[in-house]
Amino acid sequence: MLRMNTGKREVWEEFYSGLGQMPERLKRPVPFVVEALPFFRARSVRAVLDLGCGVGRHSVYLATRGFDVVGVDASRNALMMAKAWSKAEVGVDVKLLRASMTDLPFVGGCFEAVVSVSVVHHAVKDDVERTVGEIYRVLKDRGIFLANLLSIEDYRCGLGEEVEEGTFRVLEDFEERQFEELHHFSSEDEALDLLVRFSNVRLEPVQTGKKEQLHCYWKVTAIK
Repeated sequence: MLRMNTGKREVWEEFYSGLGQMPERLKRPVPFVVEALPFFRARSVRAVLDLGCGVGRHSVYLATRGFDVVGVDASRNALMMAKAWSKAEVGVDVKLLRASMTDLPFVGGCFEAVVSVSVVHHAVKDDVERTVGEIYRVLKDRGIFLANLLSIEDYRCGLGEEVEEGTFRVLEDFEERQFEELHHFSSEDEALDLLVRFSNVRLEPVQTGKKEQLHCYWKVTAIK
């Protein structure tokens, strides 16, 4: 994960440092990234930013398929794991940087695509807006933004401590451990407002999990 206060960063550092062997679930790319490859190739995408790369599952996946990938995350431990994994993959060249999603260390217009999976919504609304602004800035004209945002239909919306309207400190329940993290939930109208500077915005509802505990997201595909 990317931008957070010192306490939250330490939580993620502890999470990654305590993993030991990397879980298989953190090696598998999410389906919407896999499904995007023909679209990327049809638009001659080459340079890709993996925003909030974690241990590198999407960075490595895209790099092994011929893309020039830069992975960015706030966690040193996650980046160390990503570096070790990318080195183990024959022919993979992934650049990895530690940075905040609200203040990316890149000049404007240097990526043809930005991919961000379950990252942007882990913040208060102001930081979500700043992050989307940074994504827009670093994309080339006609560049692609592919991501997911939490929907207000998600079963976790309203649980935990309310930080502000639409933002809650909610328990993350991974197999490895439990801890609290910020979650910002967006309606369809709010998600569209966040992406107002983009053209050809497409939002698709995505649901995972059990019926009584549905994880609900907006899959975002947008063109600068």
